[in-house]
Amino acid sequence: MKVLDKYIIKEFLAPLGLVVLGISTLVLLVQAVDNLPRLRETGASNQLILLYYLTDFPFLVTQVIPIAMMLAALIALGSLARSSELTAARAGGVSAFRIALPILVVGLLLSLALFAVSETLVPKASYYSRYIKKVKIEKRDMNYDVAWRSNMAKSLSGDRQLFCKEYDSAAGVMREVIIITRKDGRIAERIDAERMVYEKASGWTLSDGVERIFDESGEEKALRNFSRWRVDIAEIPEDFMVDSDKREQDLLQLSMAELSDIIQVLKKTGASYRKELICLHLRVSYPLSCFILALLGVSLPFLFPFGRRAMAGAALGVLVALGCGMFYLVFIQVGISLGKSGNLPILLSAWLGNLVFLTVGAGALWKANR
Repeated sequence: MKVLDKYIIKEFLAPLGLVVLGISTLVLLVQAVDNLPRLRETGASNQLILLYYLTDFPFLVTQVIPIAMMLAALIALGSLARSSELTAARAGGVSAFRIALPILVVGLLLSLALFAVSETLVPKASYYSRYIKKVKIEKRDMNYDVAWRSNMAKSLSGDRQLFCKEYDSAAGVMREVIIITRKDGRIAERIDAERMVYEKASGWTLSDGVERIFDESGEEKALRNFSRWRVDIAEIPEDFMVDSDKREQDLLQLSMAELSDIIQVLKKTGASYRKELICLHLRVSYPLSCFILALLGVSLPFLFPFGRRAMAGAALGVLVALGCGMFYLVFIQVGISLGKSGNLPILLSAWLGNLVFLTVGAGALWKANR
């Protein structure tokens, strides 16, 4: 590594650490001011509340690092511009791309590190954060993600639909159950039962019900009453509790393996899984934004005044960087919304922000390098 590379990396890492810590702490304080009164109403101790915020902190850091990369790159090279070191380097024949290269390499390495942390530390820390809030602070049951459901409708394998009036997942009991089997688009069989109970050894068992068979014209051709009937349903009670009602922020705190498991369950139960699939792709695309936003950050100092007017150029660059950071987050949310609605392909919706800002950043660096 050349002396120039070491010097630029040293100038970059110091502001990066300060910006990450500063933005993360600021966001955490805003969240604390908003949530603390509600947490205090539960009677939770200060130690428990502090532990909740500490376990939530890793995910928060992963969200601000890409924006911090852009600001730190701008601050580092802006400082070199104010001291005329950028001018001296350019006069010595060093291109803008060569000056930016060390920061881009660090950005790429941080992208890989961010992906690794998001797959290992963040899911575990976020799990404990939710556990502390739901169980320790709010005094909910251990199965705080499992709720009582009413008027539930799910699709089953074998072109079947299940409806029930009430469902208790913890007990594995459904009441007022209807199972409809379709064949070539028509109803071929309908089962009505008072209860359906799950037992680990034997699976699902219907009780106190009636089975109706229909012919091709839709006329009832057979009827059978039963008191108990074991029905072939592959889904277990927890499968029926996985929905698409989780927020994107909650889904992004899961590992890719956990997201893949949720997607498989949603497929099996016939529920929509577009949002979950988008979040799965975002788990790859978002860490790469460290490199992409660093690419934009290293370009801005070359596009604004050097020398005596470097201070004004730095101030303008910071404003532009903050605006770009906000637009990047907006592009992510727009991509998710368009992907969920089906107006964009899932892969494109997850990578929309990166594609746009990669184009802008590469174009800015190309212009600065001319």
